[in-house]
Amino acid sequence: MIIIRALAFLLHFTLVPIVVGRLITYRARTNWIADYLVGFFGNLAIFYILYSIVEWLQNWCTVKDPVRGAFSLLLVVYGITMGILVLLWAWLDRRRLKRVVTKVRFKYADAKVNTIRDKFAIVYTILFAVLLVAQLYMAFAYEINQWSYDDYDYVVTSKDNIESDTISYVNYIDGTMPNVQEKRAVASWGTYVSMLSATTGFEVTTIYHTILPGFLILIAYVNFYYMASFLFSKMEDRLVFLIVLSVAHIFGLYSHYSATFRLLGAIWQGKAVLTMIAIPFMMLYLIRLYRKDVKTSYMLPIAAISLGASSLTSLGLMLIPIITILVWIMACVYNRRLYGIRYLIASLLGPVYMGVFYILIWMLQQDMQTSEFKYFKTRIEEQWILRWFH
Repeated sequence: MIIIRALAFLLHFTLVPIVVGRLITYRARTNWIADYLVGFFGNLAIFYILYSIVEWLQNWCTVKDPVRGAFSLLLVVYGITMGILVLLWAWLDRRRLKRVVTKVRFKYADAKVNTIRDKFAIVYTILFAVLLVAQLYMAFAYEINQWSYDDYDYVVTSKDNIESDTISYVNYIDGTMPNVQEKRAVASWGTYVSMLSATTGFEVTTIYHTILPGFLILIAYVNFYYMASFLFSKMEDRLVFLIVLSVAHIFGLYSHYSATFRLLGAIWQGKAVLTMIAIPFMMLYLIRLYRKDVKTSYMLPIAAISLGASSLTSLGLMLIPIITILVWIMACVYNRRLYGIRYLIASLLGPVYMGVFYILIWMLQQDMQTSEFKYFKTRIEEQWILRWFH
């Protein structure tokens, strides 16, 4: 049974990002790392859109008494959506799927020849592998017992979603509901972990403190390699960069505001995923695209990354616009004119979506506190949408 659950969890970080990434970048391919990370954040973006719709319906239907059933509804809708996307991908990529084995053999043979030819690359690869394993062990040994001030929020809220069959609806201190905090309600990362727990059978705490650190650190270093490939053309230079970066993280300060803590201490938190994976990848992805001719086909991948990154934490409302606008200004200065407006608009979609959602949730939350509705006067106690809740 544990193997089946582990395989189910693995699918969320292998098949699902690959499928979503291949579909989003169908006409905007770059390389396999970028496509995977676009798929990773694209999946979070899809979940965020569905989450925001279902959460809005849940709160809209809360006229007098608390309602339940939102989390179950979200699981059904998300499952159906992913099923449709997998079938669509299998159909669109049916010819490429037949050539996967051949491509893997070719890549393996090419890597083998390059490795034999470059002896230093072998040494650097082994050294980096040792450092990576050390970091995975550090994360596992530390994070399984590390309880920060955020645990009462992240872990308890994710657990409450499952037990109460609601979405960001329970007071994580005393368990009363309805209780909607705008800052937490607009981010779907905690509910995404609830979905992982419900679909795999692993406990929420186990996912946060044991399983997610390993997966997210590997994804972070895939992103760091993407960064290295942007900076260096030779493989050995990329490996040296990863080695230096690994040593810097291992011997970094374990402050709550350091990169070391966010990577090796609490990477399962939404703000850690945002700062250690989402923002670095989004910045490099945009820089690479701004260096080329602007194409409309790349707007969808950019928007997916922006929306997925915004779903992690409400901090994205501030950090993502800063990074995207800075990169856009650099592109304009380099080209000596206004350049890539379409990319800028796409990259700001996530913060704009979250900002609008934040305002709407705040207005609805104000109405939920009184029987005299100030903002949404059409809410009534008996409405057809209540059939989805109980």
